Amino acid sequence: MNRVKDRGLVLALGGGGARGLAHIGVIEVLVREKIPIRAIVGTSIGAEIGAFFAAGISSKKMRELACRMDWISTMRLFTPDFSDLGVSTGKGIREYLTPYMADKQIEDLPTPFAAIATDLSTGEQVVIRKGNLLDAVRASISYPGLLTPFQKDGRTLIDGGMVNPVPFDSARTLFGGPVLAVQVHPKVELHVAHREKEAPEWDNRLKELLADAWPNMPPHLIKWFKGFKRKRLFPFHKESSLGVSSIMNQSQLIIQDMIMRLRMHISPPDLLLKPDISEIGSLEFYRAEDAILAGKAAVEAQLETIFQLHTTFI
Repeated sequence: MNRVKDRGLVLALGGGGARGLAHIGVIEVLVREKIPIRAIVGTSIGAEIGAFFAAGISSKKMRELACRMDWISTMRLFTPDFSDLGVSTGKGIREYLTPYMADKQIEDLPTPFAAIATDLSTGEQVVIRKGNLLDAVRASISYPGLLTPFQKDGRTLIDGGMVNPVPFDSARTLFGGPVLAVQVHPKVELHVAHREKEAPEWDNRLKELLADAWPNMPPHLIKWFKGFKRKRLFPFHKESSLGVSSIMNQSQLIIQDMIMRLRMHISPPDLLLKPDISEIGSLEFYRAEDAILAGKAAVEAQLETIFQLHTTFI
């Protein structure tokens, strides 16, 4: 079993889809400034990025992998096979992560790590601290409706963001402080403000996807996916302003906002970073460079405080 080192920060990395690539930028700056990371707890994309680092993958390599993704590569991660339990079984994601995680056990990682998932049956938070690393990540990223739930240890697990969007309280419970938390889901009002700006590019990408990636998709599914496009969200009382994705995204943000406020009141982190990722869509993994730069900027703006936290806990 890992023994947590005495020095360094405990990172709590939140969920937010492609926005979570900002975590790479956060880690880059901490590594550059020689600020030790002694443990990581991650939810969803935060679990994935955290798992890469905990397994010994350098921040440089993570950046390289992320910035390689274009639109088509991104969509191959979520290749739809339309099972009864979700749009995708996650086969593409598993193939992508296999070279880096499939042969790793959490308890053997050089940096202590935990992934957060949600028990679909009970609604309980599930903290995964042992077993196969790839399985832990796959469970934590199982966003309902998009990726099928993951079966582990007799439990049906879904995305950890359903119960703990930024797991700073779990990080402190597991590994102590100082806890540096990173929130990569936008505030509800910011999500509304930027949605109209994102729509044209999303429409273009969707047309490319339907034409090139899934040419044999049945007509009724093509019609459904066209209706899935991001529509202008405001004002909400007008039905014409809504789309399937806008309803799903906005509902999730409302839930996350409530959970965050409650957990911040009970057990706040020592520092919470909020990279400016509001203009990046949750599936826009091809915008890795933008997300990484946002993560770097958020850390650099708080470097003095982070140094103080680190030295205070030595």
